[in-house]
Formats: sequence, C-alpha cells, structure tokens
Amino acid sequence: MSALAGLPYDANMPAIVWSMYLIAAALYCLPMLIAFARNVEYKWGLYVGNLLLGWTGIGWAYALYYAVFADKERAPQPRLSLVR
Repeated sequence: MSALAGLPYDANMPAIVWSMYLIAAALYCLPMLIAFARNVEYKWGLYVGNLLLGWTGIGWAYALYYAVFADKERAPQPRLSLVR
C-alpha cells in the first residue's frame, strides 16, 4: 500500500503547482525586466549575472538592487551645428 493512499486528492493541484512555477519564474526574471524597462547601463551584464548567480539569492538581490537604483543609459545627444 502506498504512503499517499490516505491523502485526499485535489483535482486542482496541477494548476496550483504550475501557477507557483510561473510566479517563481516571473520573480526570478524581475531584475532583468526592470533593467530593460529602465534601460539601465550594463543591462546585459546584469542579465547574464542574474542567470548565473540569481539562484543564490544574494546574486538575485544584488541584481534587483542594481536594476532599481542604477543610472539609466544616456541617450545620444543631437549635435548642434550652425549650418543647416
């Protein structure tokens, strides 16, 4: 007899588990999404760093901090000229 035989079966359990996976994936990608939305400097480095070190928790927290508080990239300024 199985150890799980006495437990009640919930038909919605697969949907709940997949929802938790999707929420976890969205939270894991949150620093990358914020960095690209804010167009921060070194956003590609943050992307790679979060993918490689985000699972540690410390890497994810640093990536989130950098994504929120880093300076945005400067847009190229149009050159002024006297001749049109």
